[in-house]
Amino acid sequence: MYNTLSNAYQLAILDYGTAGEWGITGRDAWPDDDEETYNATNAILIRDRLLKNVKTVKLCDNAKDQTACGFGKKYYLNGKEDGAMVNLYAAALLADSSSIAFVATGANATPNRGSGELSYVYGQIVYDINGIKPPNTYSKDIFGFYLTEHSIIPFGTTNETTYSFAKYCLGSDSTGLACPAWLVYIGNMDYLHCDELSWNGKHKCD
Repeated sequence: MYNTLSNAYQLAILDYGTAGEWGITGRDAWPDDDEETYNATNAILIRDRLLKNVKTVKLCDNAKDQTACGFGKKYYLNGKEDGAMVNLYAAALLADSSSIAFVATGANATPNRGSGELSYVYGQIVYDINGIKPPNTYSKDIFGFYLTEHSIIPFGTTNETTYSFAKYCLGSDSTGLACPAWLVYIGNMDYLHCDELSWNGKHKCD
C-alpha cells in the first residue's frame, strides 16, 4: 500500500512536478456543505495526478456516491464512528478492491503538521485496503498519509505534531490515527495488543 502510493507520487512528479507546483489552492469545503453540490476541485486534482498510473475501476467526486468507491462508515480504534470530513473527499475504487480518498489542505488550511517535510502538507490520503468490507477501522484496514512536497508520509511519525503515537495510537480510547507510521517503519501491528510501545523503547509486545 505504502509502496504503491510512494511510487505513484514519484511518477506524478516526473509528469507534473512536486505538489507545490500543482496549483492546489486549499481545502475545498467543510463538513456541513451540501453533499449534492459539493465538488472537491483540489482533491480531484490530487487524486487524478497521483492515480494517473494506478488502475482504477471507479471515481467518486463527492459525498453522494462515495459508497460506490468503497467508503461507508469509518470507525476509530476505540469503536467510535468518525463523523468528521464526511464530504471532503475525492475518492477512487482501485482494481484490487481497495479504496482511496483524498482531501486537499493547501494554503487556506493549516498545512503545518510537524518539522521537515511535514512543515507543509498539501493533502491527506485515506487508504482502505479492502474497501467497503469490515472492519472499516483506522489502523486495522484504514490508514492515513500526508502528501508533502517530495514524498508520501504516514500519519504518526516521530516528528509529527498533530497525531502523536502515544496519544493517537495507544490505549483503549485511542483513535488509531497515528499508527500507520509504526506499521510502515516498525513493521508490526502490536499496537493492537499492548500499550507500552514507543519509538525509542519497546517495539514488540511480550
